[in-house]
Amino acid sequence: MNTSELPALLRSMGVPADAYSIGSDSNETYCLIPEVGRWHVYYSERGNRNEERVFADEAAACQELLNRLLRDDMVRSRVQRDGR
Repeated sequence: MNTSELPALLRSMGVPADAYSIGSDSNETYCLIPEVGRWHVYYSERGNRNEERVFADEAAACQELLNRLLRDDMVRSRVQRDGR
């Protein structure tokens, strides 16, 4: 999986688009950002990168973002509320 494929997968699973950002930082979202040949995954809040992990492999970073979204109670409740 790569950053081009991940958004379609998340949509098909019913993950709200405002829960994540791929390619840019966005406040109060899970972010996956490429920087200097590495992939950064973190939760952005008030300009802070919380629980940041850095990956050399794009697929591993995509999997980490997917896992974080699916573990988050608020995201899961929104997916369930939408009937998915």
